[in-house]
Amino acid sequence: MKDIKILRGGLIFVFGVGIIIVIFKFPQHTNQLNLIAIIFTFAVLIWYAYDTHRIANETVAQTELTTMPIMSLYIRNVDGINEVDENRRRDKINKLKQYAITQEVDNGINPSPYYIALRNMGNGPSFNVEIESEHFKAEKYQTRFFAPNGDEHAVKIIKKPNDKIRNVNELKGEAFIIKCRSFLGKEYKYKYKINDVAEKAVEFIK
Repeated sequence: MKDIKILRGGLIFVFGVGIIIVIFKFPQHTNQLNLIAIIFTFAVLIWYAYDTHRIANETVAQTELTTMPIMSLYIRNVDGINEVDENRRRDKINKLKQYAITQEVDNGINPSPYYIALRNMGNGPSFNVEIESEHFKAEKYQTRFFAPNGDEHAVKIIKKPNDKIRNVNELKGEAFIIKCRSFLGKEYKYKYKINDVAEKAVEFIK
């Protein structure tokens, strides 16, 4: 980039000096030389405008790249919550049970030990987070805003249109799309497939 600017500046300088020398040496061609100088100046302005636009676009792209949100999907076990204080641990577990994947036990629908968690692994915040698949949708989010660098929250998933999940294996092989926006307003999509809930096996697709 620096070498190109030096070359461009050198060309402009050489051309300018050449025009001045020719004007003094051949004054009868002043009009023609002035026209050439005007055309050259116009070309240089176009060159500068294009270069400035390109640099601005590269700057925006670089900013977006370093601050983009990267959303990931996990299967978590409610009983796997680690807290030094037992009361805080129980409180966290009770809150997360609201988001647990449901299952049928003894003819009743109850929370399973598992829930789906979304995490922002990127360096920028993630706004307006949504998750959906062909057969399932989000009923409730802990939050739809995720701070950068590992902020994680649970999401409650139900069957479409508005049915409870009766077996965690219903999610096996289901592909989920996570949508979000960066602070610059650009939309991102991430696709994951749940291979096995009990094994907490999730595969990144794209």
